[in-house]
Amino acid sequence: MMMLRRACPTTVHMGARAWRSVSLGRRPLVVIDANLTFAFDAPTIRLDAADADLGTVRALTDQITVHAPDVLVGVGGGSVLDVVKLAGVPALADILEVRGRRAGVVGLPDTAPAFRRVFVPTTIGTGVEVSAVACVRLGADKRLAIGTGLAPEIAVLDPEFTEGLPPVLLREGVLEALLRVLGPFAGSPPVGGLPDAEAEMLVRRLVAVGDRLAAGDTGSRTRLEAATLSAATHTGWALVGRNTYGAKHWYLANELSTVLGVRKMVATAHLLPAVWSSIMAGDRRFGSAERLAVAWQWIADSAPVIGLQELLHRWDLTYALTTTDAQRAEAAQRARRSWGGRLPMLAGLSAADIEEVYASCSI
Repeated sequence: MMMLRRACPTTVHMGARAWRSVSLGRRPLVVIDANLTFAFDAPTIRLDAADADLGTVRALTDQITVHAPDVLVGVGGGSVLDVVKLAGVPALADILEVRGRRAGVVGLPDTAPAFRRVFVPTTIGTGVEVSAVACVRLGADKRLAIGTGLAPEIAVLDPEFTEGLPPVLLREGVLEALLRVLGPFAGSPPVGGLPDAEAEMLVRRLVAVGDRLAAGDTGSRTRLEAATLSAATHTGWALVGRNTYGAKHWYLANELSTVLGVRKMVATAHLLPAVWSSIMAGDRRFGSAERLAVAWQWIADSAPVIGLQELLHRWDLTYALTTTDAQRAEAAQRARRSWGGRLPMLAGLSAADIEEVYASCSI
């Protein structure tokens, strides 16, 4: 099997005081989450993560054009940094608006802005600071934009910027990074070689870090290791040769979280045992039981679904959500419309199939 690995264009500065090693150029512009208190000696735009929609992308694009920076610094969580990614090239918002009406995933031109971008994440788990993807709200829907030009030139993993992150969000972040490896592994044909070896290493290390966080160790070294491992799920070999859309839980959780108004990882932890139960029952539309069993043996000797439930309990991420018939139906229709049909993300799943998954994990 021929495999293609694209080199990550992002240079990563990591460690305590890593931020101080980065040159900000002559005309820096900082875009920072409005809820953060960090101060910078540069013109600063404060952006509310709750406003991370396409209109915000357009407004920020206009502000960047006025400032004409040679270095654009983004500081914040995934929602803020995604807006900064998309605002760097004016034409991207128009492409998203047109193409995003029809599909949940939008391919973008590989155009990078004329200035350098420095991303400083204040959350852990998305890997937004090194990835070539971005999520944005388009009306009532969330869209996933993909394009190599979205990856910034520099990422800074400095534990100073995650110091105030609540412990539950640290644990959720590690779970998100863990599933970014396990989902495609279970949802793809066998690959072997270096990709599998690196996937195993990342899974083992992420579980170990998650256990440390669950035991109360939220110190700077643990946060830095969690952030580094999360970034490595995007930049290394672990996903090479995998099905790009193999992690079916992501698309299901995306729509359920939108309908219920909860964090995506809350919805993920809620429905994941049901998705894995479908996999282990032999429903290959969700993934391979054999592949999931292989991956879970890297973590524990238990059966995957039971082991997952034990891990969620150990990390205090057992979210029991109550959903109504109407909410499940709406989430299922949204998932089918954005990610199903002829699209590969949820191919072969009807709205009724998806609604059944949602129903099986509701209380």
